[in-house]
Amino acid sequence: MRVINFFNRNRMLIVLFGIVVLIALIGFSLSDRDSTTKAEQFTGDTAAATQKVVDAPFSFIGNIFSNIAGSFSALEENEKLKQQLDMLPQLQSDNERLKAENEELRESLEVSSSMAYETVNARVISRAPDQWLESFTIDKGEKDGIKEGMAVSTSEGLVGIVKRVNGNSSFIEMISTNASQNNLSVEVRHNDEAVYGNIRNFDTENDVLVVENIKSQVKLEKGDEVFTSGLTGAFPEGIVIGKVVEVENDEYGLSQNAYVQMNSDLNDVDNVFVLKRDPESLED
Repeated sequence: MRVINFFNRNRMLIVLFGIVVLIALIGFSLSDRDSTTKAEQFTGDTAAATQKVVDAPFSFIGNIFSNIAGSFSALEENEKLKQQLDMLPQLQSDNERLKAENEELRESLEVSSSMAYETVNARVISRAPDQWLESFTIDKGEKDGIKEGMAVSTSEGLVGIVKRVNGNSSFIEMISTNASQNNLSVEVRHNDEAVYGNIRNFDTENDVLVVENIKSQVKLEKGDEVFTSGLTGAFPEGIVIGKVVEVENDEYGLSQNAYVQMNSDLNDVDNVFVLKRDPESLED
């Protein structure tokens, strides 16, 4: 019994001694000192080494996932760069096309602003491949003041006549078709003299307009300019058509025929303007 009490007493003393030592160590470590003890250095080094050992696998795994994520990001960025490179030729083409369209619009505005008649700028929105030199559709119609019979021109010259009008669009017959040439009177200017004729047809083989019934007293020459006369239909006077490239007498020798090269390229019609003619000018 005494032995048991002895051991119990010794155990309690050991515990108390340990508590005192712990408190002393804590107080010692919290005190202001310029250096650490060997025990503290050992404890700190041991903890640091243990932390490195524990962190090493997690850091390794983290680096692996980071590299994988970086690889996917690089692949995605490379794919975007490839797509941009693939689109570069298209972007350059679009830029050139827009520059050409802007230049064409600028020329059309300059020409339309100098005309004596009111004009409506329009854009070709439809053109059938099988009727390429016959007709096209523009994006202006009745709500814009367009009417049947009005002349349609580019910045270079006459191209056609309004044949049908809808609310927001109009159907244009080109001057190269027979329907648009009926009763179209023209004026040929030779030096200071004006002579008149009418368009008979469009020679598709030579791409020229054939103008007939020109009086033979005036000898026309190559390079003489041809304009609308304003004597028939709703066409204003003075719309440029083209230039004479050849002249010959008709089969009876009573008049002349002139072959006229048009200023406008009928194969390349994009921006046009419709020329209005008011009722007062029709009485002139």
